[in-house]
Amino acid sequence: MNERRFRTACVCLGVGVVVLAAGPVSGQEGPKGPLYDNTYAKDFIMDAPWRVIDGETAIPITIILKDCDVDDIRELHWIRIWDVTGGGSALLWDHDFDDERIGDDPSEDNFWTYITTVTEGHAGLPDGTPLTPANLGYGAGDAVQLKVSVYYRDDIINYTNSRYLRVQVGHGAFPWPEDWYGGDTHYHTMYTNNLYEFGVPVPAVGLSAVAMGLHWLTATDHSCDLDETGDGSYSYATHQWEYTVQSPSGTQTVYRDNPSYGSSWNALGADVSDLDSPEFRLYRGVEINVASVDGDSWQKTLHALFYNPDYIHSPLSGALGERPVYPSLPDGLDALAAGGFAYAAHPLSDLSAEWAGLDWGVNGAIWGDEDLETALGSAKFRGLEAFNTRRTRYSSNQNNPWADFDAGVPPDDPYPNELLAGIALWDDLLVADLAGDGPRKVFFTGGSDAHGDLNYSSHLGLDNYATDNAIGKVQTVVYVPGGYGPGNLPPVSAILDALRAGRAVVTDGPFLEIGLDRDGDGDWYEAGDLAIGDDGVAGPAASLPLRIRWASLPEFGPAVSVDLVAGSADGTTTLLSFNPNDAGQGYSGNTTFDLATLGLGGMHYLRAELLTDDGDAGHRAHTNPIWILFDQISAAASAASTGIADLDLAVSPNPFNPAVAITFSIPDGSDLSPVSLRIYDCRGQHVRTLVDAASVGGLHRAVWDGTDADGAPVASGVYFCRLCWDGRSRTQRMVLLK
Repeated sequence: MNERRFRTACVCLGVGVVVLAAGPVSGQEGPKGPLYDNTYAKDFIMDAPWRVIDGETAIPITIILKDCDVDDIRELHWIRIWDVTGGGSALLWDHDFDDERIGDDPSEDNFWTYITTVTEGHAGLPDGTPLTPANLGYGAGDAVQLKVSVYYRDDIINYTNSRYLRVQVGHGAFPWPEDWYGGDTHYHTMYTNNLYEFGVPVPAVGLSAVAMGLHWLTATDHSCDLDETGDGSYSYATHQWEYTVQSPSGTQTVYRDNPSYGSSWNALGADVSDLDSPEFRLYRGVEINVASVDGDSWQKTLHALFYNPDYIHSPLSGALGERPVYPSLPDGLDALAAGGFAYAAHPLSDLSAEWAGLDWGVNGAIWGDEDLETALGSAKFRGLEAFNTRRTRYSSNQNNPWADFDAGVPPDDPYPNELLAGIALWDDLLVADLAGDGPRKVFFTGGSDAHGDLNYSSHLGLDNYATDNAIGKVQTVVYVPGGYGPGNLPPVSAILDALRAGRAVVTDGPFLEIGLDRDGDGDWYEAGDLAIGDDGVAGPAASLPLRIRWASLPEFGPAVSVDLVAGSADGTTTLLSFNPNDAGQGYSGNTTFDLATLGLGGMHYLRAELLTDDGDAGHRAHTNPIWILFDQISAAASAASTGIADLDLAVSPNPFNPAVAITFSIPDGSDLSPVSLRIYDCRGQHVRTLVDAASVGGLHRAVWDGTDADGAPVASGVYFCRLCWDGRSRTQRMVLLK
């Protein structure tokens, strides 16, 4: 959850022209049906992806009839889909449901779902023709406008509920290079189901995400919803439900019995397991409620994204009667498994909804200074999900918002305000770390925080409204080498490893990457090079070529600004800024910047950011940093010709807690050659590799923070640091005291 979504629950009774009928008349529609708050009565959800890859990609259209256990549909007459682009009205899909009653069968109670990717009843195309833009006469750059209508009888009145959708036909796959895979780190499915919010079933999510070009997604439903086995005070478990998929190969209906899994967490896990495949990767995470430990927001609700194999018990929402939430932030981090990790969800979003001195919402707060300090004390905390949602438009018409969207009506606090504030917070944390014993790496991710919302985001309550945020509008793109590709995507474990290690770019469309290419051969993934998320030492060298490459698509606009930002203990500065479009490289290009010309000294981090020009708010991409210790001591020694004659290794302080500085020297005049610096425990088992790269002669420095290769803190005891170079080695004994 990313904004103030608390709304007083109510039942809104629709008033309209009454059409009394025992059954429908062919082609007839009734008045607009009543709209209800979630859980009080039925909801109508019609959705489609906001983008498809190209003209040959079928558009999956999803229809959901929700909460029919509370207020059933006496007769479902028909559902129809029209192409209404440019004011037209071409019938694409016309399905007669023979006055079926929805809600009299347990599987229909909460999420009756129908997904189609083909035509039915089209005047010029055979039934079963894929609903591709090309088949409908559209191509790259076009926007297909759809109208989806449900005609039904509620008691004695026939109603029609309609929603208008717009699907952008893309210019191809997202502009991600080989070995880079993009997804959404923060997304809510049907298992987020409470008084204020709900998502859509996982099968609809998978079909839509693939159609728009995403490679993976982490389902991060609310912890207070995932513990449910029945209906709680604010959260509601889905018991039985069904979904039907109509495709060129036929029509199939699947029935699910969630109570058999014991909890919503387990049911979500079953859905994810069924649908995770080499064509699209899915992972079950959680947006967990944890209690703040900051003095200004003590025990108020914070949200964190936990990527963990097991459910961590957090059953309370923070709403009235369910506060304070638990666990506390430090207890939640401690509960993560050895391979689990966490990011702060939307750390600057104020989740409070105070009125008359009382928080009527989830009793929320932003992440305070003490919260961040506490989190950074845990190796399982990896950073900030500071790019959360992309809202540029607002409408009070949640079923047809396009007039307002096209007119440019802005929401409160529009994009990129919160993003830029999050970047500033991130820089502050990185700089403060370098001023201490750094680098304690703090990474950056992004996610849509969409709740269903395949086409745009709709909110139902007293303040019904829509914004243009949707699934995949914010993407985290991770680097996973290994010969994978479309149809053979990396396993989820490899994607999570990259997310944990910060090998990621955060974007809402374009792509950007940096890498230190020491030998200048155009490949910055070789031994001795440094890529995003890496850290290393740069000694004296004739050149230190930093490679920068970027890409965009016409739908996102050309890149018009690329900035290379450096941070040190003294603050941040922009080392390089240029406009690729001026050189005709707005949609694809690369450049090289020689860091050796700057005379940098000490520890720095380098990151890059990109902005496009789409005629509106633009689109942005941000890399995670590379951390480099510019070894001026070695440079000075070389310049003075004092020389370092032997291989040496020293550690300080010893004993240590929590970190130890390791200084090692390689004989002066040595060519670029492999060096390894590894930590072993008292049994001789490998704990962590600190350096495994090519290096030149001179004095170098590394820091071990007392964690293993997975980032987990190690126990107190005796450890050994071993340096290897040119067939020779040195070892130092160290003692970690806690």
